[in-house]
Amino acid sequence: MTEHILYNLEQLIKTMKNYKQKIFLVLFICSAIVPALQLKAQDKPIDKITPVTVHRSEVINIASKINGVIYPIFIALPGSYFTTEKTYPVVYMLDAYSSFGIMVQMARLLAFDKEIPEVIIVGISSEGGSKEFNFNRARDFTPTQIQPEKLPEEYRSTFPISGGAEKFLGFIKNELIPYVESNYRFSPGDRVLEGHSLGGLFVFYSLFKDPGLFKRYISISPALLWDDGLLIKDEEKFSKNDKSLESIIYTAVGSLESESFKKPWELLIGNLKSRQYKGMKLKSEIAEGETHYTIIPYIVTHGLKSVFSDDVK
Repeated sequence: MTEHILYNLEQLIKTMKNYKQKIFLVLFICSAIVPALQLKAQDKPIDKITPVTVHRSEVINIASKINGVIYPIFIALPGSYFTTEKTYPVVYMLDAYSSFGIMVQMARLLAFDKEIPEVIIVGISSEGGSKEFNFNRARDFTPTQIQPEKLPEEYRSTFPISGGAEKFLGFIKNELIPYVESNYRFSPGDRVLEGHSLGGLFVFYSLFKDPGLFKRYISISPALLWDDGLLIKDEEKFSKNDKSLESIIYTAVGSLESESFKKPWELLIGNLKSRQYKGMKLKSEIAEGETHYTIIPYIVTHGLKSVFSDDVK
């Protein structure tokens, strides 16, 4: 029906000689058809749509007493969890709101191919939509508070509140990890922390703030430009008091990312390598042809393989 109407209108337009009349008719047609198409797409009520779910996963809410935030926690269990008594490493991932599916499916495929061990994925998400998601990550992943007017103009509306990293790390250490380790079979001491952008910044913040909390770290395109390279200065302070850093680290940036991401990353990686921390295993990579966002699935795969490379038989 719709195709027939459009064909007749097309023939009508061809017969019109006045250019302005043609433009007017096309605009009129668009104004009439677009709402009709939208109504057609809305024929099925949203509450009647069956959502896609991740197999062997669940969502629980944890209300933090430390910062007063309610966190939806996405938990995905490996295939053998219900048929064995095995224990598993636990991957704590930030930005579960946007990347949980990628992490879970890649981890399962890599485990199936025996490139990494089976793992439990614990994704920390946030309530609300994409706007709240950006607000919350700016609040939780940044170690210092910066007034919005001091930020680049394009970020001012996205980062109205910042500086909550210490409380967020407290939530992970004192509320989330105890919950997970009280309810699931975990491998003691084998925790992974993964994050991208501001999440990658938080990964390094956690490494220097509480270096024994996680064994493995995956930091993707970390926003090390935050507060004039604060984390680079924190590493310098850390190096004066600590000569060991028992951790396995994988970090990368995309070759097509802006210099504001690449330069501070290269500086931090150079510093880490020069320290020769006892017990530290570090792999860094510039991912060719990748941007700030296309790097995510690429580095999730390479990051998991890298930090578990010594554990695969």
